[in-house]
Amino acid sequence: MVKPGTPDTSGIPAFAVFLLAMLALLWGLNWPVMKLSLAEYPPFVFRAVAGLSAAVGLFALARARGLPLRVPRAEWKGLIIVSVLNMSVWNIAVLYGVDLMESGRAAILAYTMPLWASLTGAWLVKECLSGRSMIALGLGLVGMGLLFFGDERALSGGPLGPALVLFAAIAWGSGTAAVKYFGFSIPVTVLTGWQQLLGAVPIALIAGVWDYQHMPESVSFWPTMGLVYNMTITGIFCYWAYFNVVTMLPVVVSTVGTLMVPVMGVVFDAMIFGTVPGLVDYAALAAVVSAVFLVMTRRRR
Repeated sequence: MVKPGTPDTSGIPAFAVFLLAMLALLWGLNWPVMKLSLAEYPPFVFRAVAGLSAAVGLFALARARGLPLRVPRAEWKGLIIVSVLNMSVWNIAVLYGVDLMESGRAAILAYTMPLWASLTGAWLVKECLSGRSMIALGLGLVGMGLLFFGDERALSGGPLGPALVLFAAIAWGSGTAAVKYFGFSIPVTVLTGWQQLLGAVPIALIAGVWDYQHMPESVSFWPTMGLVYNMTITGIFCYWAYFNVVTMLPVVVSTVGTLMVPVMGVVFDAMIFGTVPGLVDYAALAAVVSAVFLVMTRRRR
């Protein structure tokens, strides 16, 4: 087994496969969970509480393992850049976007992220895109395009929601490539904690000045459980797992490997909100699964 943070040159590490499987389940579930929570919690308040709580949890885990929290002075600029892209822009654009469209469809559109990550990675990190990787990217994006444009449900709520989610995908993809580019020396747990904290600060300021005014007098049980889920499972484990995968694998592999997340997002959306998958959904599922198979079974070097 390859230790977290160690680049692999002989195939996909088993640990990375395990983390990608967990991300598919837990991040996939989070799309309808977010929509459920946003029915009562204002987006900036929701994200500020979840981000700050996740940062505290990650720092506590790092200290329990004896890891230093200090960031080298030369790495602060890169850390601020990736925090804004991966946390601030991504989370707020997604929260407003998912509130304006079906959560399953929002998850699929958000996972055009591999395209933006691969293009940015090819420019920043000088990673060559193999023919197999390009086919995988193409299949994944075809699957997403089918669910976004393939039937009468596409753009049914207007263009603003999809535009925000697409903007979020570009920010997240660019931020993922930037993590590889800056090559941080701090442990992944500490890196993720700092990203959560720095990304949540501007969100918390806006929440404190403006968005808190939209809080209802009381909130119900399940939206609150959704917030707790984001404070713990999503904010701590999922981001820790994702940045572990990013450090272990090339950008295109780590991002295409997460394409099962929107598939599970569609499944959980159907289970929670009663949306019924159709022929377009199943065709997209086949395309995305094929993309994941191609990238996860690439030849060993």
